[in-house]
Amino acid sequence: MTWARLAFRLQRSEIVFAALLCMGFAAAALWLAADMRSILAACGTPSAPEACNVIYAFQSTHGHVVQTIQMAMAFAAYAIPLVIGVPILTREIEQRTAMIAWPLAGSRMKWLAWRVVPALTIGLVLVGLLAFAAEEMTRAYLPHGDLGFANHGARGISMLTRAALVLVAAVAVGALLGRLLPALLVGIALAAVVATGLGAAMPFGVASANMGEDDMVVFGANPFMTGVELLAPDGTPITDVEAELLYQAAYEEHGPEPDPSLLPRQVYFGIAGSRYSEVLLRESAAVVGATVLIGALAVVVVNRRRPE
Repeated sequence: MTWARLAFRLQRSEIVFAALLCMGFAAAALWLAADMRSILAACGTPSAPEACNVIYAFQSTHGHVVQTIQMAMAFAAYAIPLVIGVPILTREIEQRTAMIAWPLAGSRMKWLAWRVVPALTIGLVLVGLLAFAAEEMTRAYLPHGDLGFANHGARGISMLTRAALVLVAAVAVGALLGRLLPALLVGIALAAVVATGLGAAMPFGVASANMGEDDMVVFGANPFMTGVELLAPDGTPITDVEAELLYQAAYEEHGPEPDPSLLPRQVYFGIAGSRYSEVLLRESAAVVGATVLIGALAVVVVNRRRPE
């Protein structure tokens, strides 16, 4: 594992920081997962806790700390690629070692591969540990059904592919700017754009449909909601004001318990949680494609850049 040792020697402080960040949050998430599962271990006994029969079993007892750790891990999944990826080229350029390192490597592409592949591997191993811990904590927090779209982007494969995209983008930004601090600031902004853009792109071309009762979270996996529409009793779409007027008229004419068929109803639209794997596959393909394109851009920039 010579490449790993060399990568560690060249980026010791960044890798140690990323590893400490990763292991701290992962340990906290796995401890929370074990704690919640130990509570459910009493299910089926005379002393069974309330969590055994409640859909959101740990919302009141663990909800705040779980949400805090989830946000921290989502932040770390973007911070680790930036911390590792940005300095790869900026340090060589700022310290003026690129003019020596690039010719000695034989080709700039070979040098770039030698530096980026180990960093990408180390970064993805660390984020992979975070993704696994986040997945386990989410499964323990929502134990009575499939996860579906719950905490999407901050657990499992989606966290890993997004981290790879940010790391390669960080390398490209470092190659373009050549200075550590400006590249890091631009990288932070770019990570925010990636997170926002992927959130806006959901559900990646999968058609939204009318959500029946079987698709709602109470009955199955967590769905991805895309909208809600109010309908009059005859099925005509109406506004909130029109719905309020219909409610008032129904209560005035038929008393406190009117026939439900006379009242407006809400129709929810979205993607059923059972289709999560389809959306995840589409997102992963889009993110991997973007990662390859940005990696090609980094290669072009490095090949054309003056060593300074």
